[in-house]
Amino acid sequence: MKGNAPVSAGTSGRGDAMLRSTLVIAGLVLLGRVTGFGREWLIALRAGATDTTDVAIVLLTFPDLMVNLLLSGGLAAALVPAFKRLERGADTALFLQASRLVGGLFLLLALALFALAPQMLGVLAPGLPARTLAPHGDAFRLMTVALPLAALSGVVVALLNANGRFAIGAAGTLVFNLAVICCLLIADADDTVLAIAVGVTGGCLLRLLMQASELRHDWIAPAGRRHLIDRALIRHFLGSFSFITILVALPPLARAISSLEEAGALSLFNYAYKLVELPMGVVIGSISTVLLPRLAADVAHGTRDLVQANLAIGMRAVICISIGIAIPAAIFSDTLVQLAFFKASFEPGQVEALSVLAAIGFVSLPFQGLLTIYGSAFAASGHTRPLVATAAIMLVAVAATAPIARSLLGLPGVMAAYAGVYALGAVLLSWQAGRRFGPGTVSLAFRDAPKALLLPALIAAGIALLGDHGSDGLVARAAWAGASFAAFLASVLLLDGRLRASLARPPKESAS
Repeated sequence: MKGNAPVSAGTSGRGDAMLRSTLVIAGLVLLGRVTGFGREWLIALRAGATDTTDVAIVLLTFPDLMVNLLLSGGLAAALVPAFKRLERGADTALFLQASRLVGGLFLLLALALFALAPQMLGVLAPGLPARTLAPHGDAFRLMTVALPLAALSGVVVALLNANGRFAIGAAGTLVFNLAVICCLLIADADDTVLAIAVGVTGGCLLRLLMQASELRHDWIAPAGRRHLIDRALIRHFLGSFSFITILVALPPLARAISSLEEAGALSLFNYAYKLVELPMGVVIGSISTVLLPRLAADVAHGTRDLVQANLAIGMRAVICISIGIAIPAAIFSDTLVQLAFFKASFEPGQVEALSVLAAIGFVSLPFQGLLTIYGSAFAASGHTRPLVATAAIMLVAVAATAPIARSLLGLPGVMAAYAGVYALGAVLLSWQAGRRFGPGTVSLAFRDAPKALLLPALIAAGIALLGDHGSDGLVARAAWAGASFAAFLASVLLLDGRLRASLARPPKESAS
């Protein structure tokens, strides 16, 4: 194996390196999410929430959606450990083989979608009339060029992450969003959809070139001619792929159902989803990215107690952060909407509707966080069947309940159904985690919860509700939201001695 230092040495250095990696990833992801809001804000500023923005958002999200559906989670979970197992030179040989396979498959997919552009637009936005979709067929065809480019980025980032170069992969979203924003700023308002298509294609190309250029630092001439994409690698990919694919399918499925409401409903749902996605990607996603290789090492070299202890710490940290964010975000959702989409061209009532959607979405944040950590843990252990079964149940649940909820409650019902399936998934995987990692895993993560979690949550909720009823100005309400979050974190650190101690020392390691 390459680059495996003894795990008993340099514990503090590894802990510091993990913290630095997490902070770097979080910072770059934050910039990517902020620029993501910038592109959404520009769309809202130019056209508000209309049938035109519905089409624009479909084109904006489609390339990464397809790559995420077909590759991303399973690709990283399969390739990163494989790259780390192989000797120098063999890893680059696997990289070239994977690039040819992935690039070729997505090129064929792009050609098929190019030919079926009108039909695909109808599938992605079934509630929009054909006369609205027809003028944008050429823009969709242009956007299909981005598919193989985005897929190849996934292979490049897997090799970069295996070599510890997390930053350049995390910066990809920032580059992509800046390209889209530049095209939106240059184009006229009437050409918003075409500008999105050009920006998406150009952004994917720039992202790939930037990430590929970083490979030169660790590149070794490929060694050997044997076929490295074997059955074990494919089996590992398919297991992780199925879980991530189904989870990635949940937002577009809910968006498609929301498009059955009036024009602009799909856009409103997407704007609310983006608000909730920000803390998911910045904090929880960064923790998961760094935790995955660590849990994989624990599974390979440690005992069940070691895996259980480090998994419980990750769960505890994610739960604390997500609850601390969810409480003020749900109560002050109107303030967040005004800050994120100021000067947007919304019609009367749309800001209030968007605030309600965001509040419902934020309630699901702790459950989404748990699912992310469970996904890393089960993928690291190679035990992916519970992930696939749980995700399939979630997909069926949202497909069955969202249309019913929409008929009863309108667009908020779709968001409630979407949020509810995450709670269902978290419960199912908590049960499976006890069976896989030991019956005390969940109880260890939630030890002393009444004092260490419930009491801080009540304090934060009390402050947020007091501010909600006692303040009207935007700045004042934002300050109350910040005070609620700060009070929660301070209370947790004061009352939760276990979490405080775990933050003060590196995660436990095996002695082997």
